[in-house]
Amino acid sequence: MLHPFSYPIVPAIRDLKMIKHLKNTSVSSVFILEGDIFKIKEAVEFLKGNKKFVFIHIDLVQGIGKDYVGVKLVKEFVKADGILTTRSNLIDFGKELGLLTVQRIFLIDSKAFETGIAQVKKHKSNFVEVLPGLIPEFVSKVKDKILQPIVCGGLVQTKEQVELILKAGAIGVSTSKKELWNIY
Repeated sequence: MLHPFSYPIVPAIRDLKMIKHLKNTSVSSVFILEGDIFKIKEAVEFLKGNKKFVFIHIDLVQGIGKDYVGVKLVKEFVKADGILTTRSNLIDFGKELGLLTVQRIFLIDSKAFETGIAQVKKHKSNFVEVLPGLIPEFVSKVKDKILQPIVCGGLVQTKEQVELILKAGAIGVSTSKKELWNIY
């Protein structure tokens, strides 16, 4: 597996018990959105043993500081491949430590759109996750403004929605909906 998003569906895991469903899937990357430092370490070991790239949502996991040492803990103790965050300073720390980085931006209004684009341009994450994912026309608008590949997430419920998002230019769709994890 050469690219973290070679398979376009990214399971967004809120309940770590769900990772067992990923063992025999084509999924190439997983976003872990909740848990504590010790449970996510075990989850990462399982997922990496099944050849998955693992990104930790550092803002949401318990027991990880939202600082340089917290990011270093994700790399050295948890052994994740990358981080997912809304915090630009953590993107900088992740890049410095050699982790893959995903900057999450929420498109709730035009100001949030402008601010998100500015943060992505300034901090240069590897990837950008755009939320909510159900606005395909905004995928192309974001894509026109940044260089990074885009993953969309949030409220995605059907294969048809996934296909519209991918057609709009996203390289992946993150979803907690298990029924969508192995649709291709």
